[in-house]
Amino acid sequence: MKIKGIRVSISPLVWIIFAIFAVLFTWSFLSTGNTAYLVWGIPLCLLLLTMPLFSSFSMSSQYRKLLPEYEEKAQSIKLSDLSQEMAGKPVRVEGVVQSVSGNFIGRPKLTIYDGTGTGVVFRSVLLDEKYAAGDSLEAVGMVVRKFAVAGGVTIHGVGIRKTAEGQSETAEE
Repeated sequence: MKIKGIRVSISPLVWIIFAIFAVLFTWSFLSTGNTAYLVWGIPLCLLLLTMPLFSSFSMSSQYRKLLPEYEEKAQSIKLSDLSQEMAGKPVRVEGVVQSVSGNFIGRPKLTIYDGTGTGVVFRSVLLDEKYAAGDSLEAVGMVVRKFAVAGGVTIHGVGIRKTAEGQSETAEE
C-alpha cells in the first residue's frame, strides 16, 4: 500500500497478533454477550494495525529524505574493509545476496557477498522490492555496530536497490 507515494507495509507478525486479538475479543463477546469487549476490542485491534503503518510511513519517509545526502557522501567500499572505525560513516557496497531473513518480523536483513567478504545490510522497515539469493544489489547506508558494546559491524541500509545483473528472475515474480 502507498501513502503519499511512500510504500508502507505491515509485517506478517503484526497480522498474526492482530488476528489473535480479534479472535479473542470476538470469542469473549460471543461467549459473554458483554458489549464492552467490542467497545474496547475494535479500537484496540485497529491500533494494532495503525501504529505499525504510521511507523512504517514515518521511517520510510525519513529514508527517502536521507537518501540523496547518503548517495552524495557515501564512499564505495569492499565488504572486507568494513571495520569498527567506520561506524557512523556513510558507505556504498555492491554484492550478491546470499540470504534474506527478518521479513517476518519487519526488519529485513540481507547477507551479501562482494568477492572480498561477506556483510550484512539491514533495514528497520520492510523493503520496497523482494530480494532472493543470487540477486545483485547496491546498498547505501551507515556503518553501525551490531551490539552496543562488542561485536562486528553491519550496514543500516538507507537505500537498497537491485542492480542490472540482479533484476532478471525476481522482477518477473
